[in-house]
Amino acid sequence: MILKSNIIADLKIDSVNDLYKLKPFLKENILKVNKSQIGRELGVDRRTVDKYINGFEKKPRKKVLIV
Repeated sequence: MILKSNIIADLKIDSVNDLYKLKPFLKENILKVNKSQIGRELGVDRRTVDKYINGFEKKPRKKVLIV
């Protein structure tokens, strides 16, 4: 069986907030990523990389009003 893919992607991952872009490629088995290597390059743990690939978003902090 020959599989052809017409997907052309120019991805740039600068921070953990950009990791969600990899999810469609992982889901379709088009791309296999080394989460440990990505973690080393971004300076985070591999489990954090996995969490952000699966769509994690940090919740905004509440502002504290000091009277």
